[in-house]
Amino acid sequence: MSNNKRTAAPSPEDALRSARLLARADAAVMALFATRAYELGWTVRSKLSGILDHVTLSCDAGHTTQVTPVTALHPELGSTIVPAPAGNAFLMAAGITSLGAFSMALKECQHCAGKRWEEAARASFAAYAIETDLRILADAASPNGYPAKEVRCLYGHEFTIIAMNPRTPGRVPGSGYGLTMGSDGADDPCATCRGVSRTPKLVEFRRRAREQNVMILDVMSDRIAQTLRLCCVAGHLTSVGINTGLKRELLCARCSTASVRPEPTVYYVVTDGAMVKPGISSGDGRGRLDTHRSEHGLGQVRRLITDLPVGVARDVERYVLDCLVGQGIRPVMGSEYFDAAHIDRVLELADGWFAANLPNSPWTVAV
Repeated sequence: MSNNKRTAAPSPEDALRSARLLARADAAVMALFATRAYELGWTVRSKLSGILDHVTLSCDAGHTTQVTPVTALHPELGSTIVPAPAGNAFLMAAGITSLGAFSMALKECQHCAGKRWEEAARASFAAYAIETDLRILADAASPNGYPAKEVRCLYGHEFTIIAMNPRTPGRVPGSGYGLTMGSDGADDPCATCRGVSRTPKLVEFRRRAREQNVMILDVMSDRIAQTLRLCCVAGHLTSVGINTGLKRELLCARCSTASVRPEPTVYYVVTDGAMVKPGISSGDGRGRLDTHRSEHGLGQVRRLITDLPVGVARDVERYVLDCLVGQGIRPVMGSEYFDAAHIDRVLELADGWFAANLPNSPWTVAV
């Protein structure tokens, strides 16, 4: 006696269900397709005959495409369709009970979407340049024909950038514009700054210079072998290779051989009519002021306060810079060079700090 169980063969009704239900499902897909096409700006240019038949669509700009209603609703749904013997009725694979489970795959016209993105990205490029501290220098040409600009980053690197904001939402995937960043626009637009930030020795050198109030007078590249000119807080001018400087306690060679490390006791504000720089120094401050005059033409001394108690110069410098940043005033170069339009605000902040904390401290103003 055999233990094999026999199962009844499915009836035609079980396999096909009813022709009426299948026709309803077919009509539902066609209606869903037509509605979605209209919402995305497409016009149906051919007769809607069956869910597996090709349909021609066109956008308002005249671009055309051909799709099938089923695969337009979901790319994989077409492979699950089993045509039924009668008319346009169909069956779905086992386990699929509702079209609502499928995401809509029909997209708007990609060419038109790309054009809209380009227009929005061009319009918001100026705001993007402000957000990423880029100074626009001049118009430029790009190999791919898109508008471009010559720009300078805060650290003095000059380069050409496509004049479109990569952070603009809605960018068509796979579209290449020659942008210097990823599609999300999260990285620094300056390739040299990205190279510096990803090189530990360069990051450490820049950090030490900032902590020791050493000005880096040259534009810093992304090469470790670079030799840089420096001006320390005492006004000493020196040149040092990055590897050599990192082996010293102090970046300034003259300060490294001195018995006492100079502490900043001077606060100053200098300008040339285009930029203004607040800063600190030691001694009488003249060495550092001479460097500003020779390197950047900042020869107008608006404030020079000397013989400050230890720590005061750093405190007022930090206060002024923090207030400027908090008020949305961004530097035009480095972290302490601002547009001269803000000189009154720089002086007001410094004078206010001294009036509140050291009311008897005199200052001299060079004319």
